[in-house]
Amino acid sequence: MGILGKIIREPLLHFLAVGICVFLLFNLMNNSATEKPNRIVISSGQVALLAANFSRARQRPPSEKEMQRLIDAYLHDEVYYREALALGLDRDDSVIRRRMRQKLSFILEDTAALLDPDDEELTIYMGAHAEQFRIQSAVSFRQVYLSTDTRSDVNADAKQILSRLRAGENPLSLGDRIMLKDTYILASRDDIKRRFGEGFAQQLLTLAPGDWIGPLKSGFGGHLVLITEIRPGRMPPLSEVKEKVKSEWLHSRTAELKQDTFRKLLENYEVVIQESKEFSDAASSNLVPISYANADVPPEKEPR
Repeated sequence: MGILGKIIREPLLHFLAVGICVFLLFNLMNNSATEKPNRIVISSGQVALLAANFSRARQRPPSEKEMQRLIDAYLHDEVYYREALALGLDRDDSVIRRRMRQKLSFILEDTAALLDPDDEELTIYMGAHAEQFRIQSAVSFRQVYLSTDTRSDVNADAKQILSRLRAGENPLSLGDRIMLKDTYILASRDDIKRRFGEGFAQQLLTLAPGDWIGPLKSGFGGHLVLITEIRPGRMPPLSEVKEKVKSEWLHSRTAELKQDTFRKLLENYEVVIQESKEFSDAASSNLVPISYANADVPPEKEPR
């Protein structure tokens, strides 16, 4: 593939191009307000949006009086908002600063969502994060629980109960009560680990289908187990997990693009950290903006 082809397919270029279009469109939509700051235009689109929001909340369209109240409320918001800006009330307000940052971040996220990776790029990403998409081994098994709290010798009791199980006695009539199921169907390693603990999962996954065996130890006590089926772990083809791979790719790419955009914007600023009385001169002199100090630090995830 030629250099031009690689440039055209570069997602960052797409991101920046679409981002420019978004901001140009925003500026065009607000051009009249910029030219005449004391003029408030409530467009037909804005009226339709007010009506749609009302209908979605009330499950019916607004009446004429209700529509007028919606417009009045919007007008109050707009006037107060403009006057607050004129008075500088938005300055040094941490809540407003955080919200404005979030809104810009959301614009970047929505723009990044327009990226559309092809199968080749998804395959490369999948290979680089293989463990994230690998399908774990799955095990079907039955278990009989033996409590170390109520039994003085779990191992001796296990031998006796194993004999009865191997002789065909009903497992439900043996063992002690516990808030765990007696049967698990194709449970993954993570599921087993979450329910029984890491040690039990490691022991269980070394066994093969056959007869009752044990006791296997967990944080609860001892367990006699019978494995009925094992499905080995495998790496699925892209077609089987494409949506998941695309979602993870987009999440990762969005984080990268947001950070790249931030670094580009940061180049327009000079950052000065003044010495603080609460720190020693030596400590203060070592303070460096995180964006300069560590280029690998991921961007903060914004709540949405």
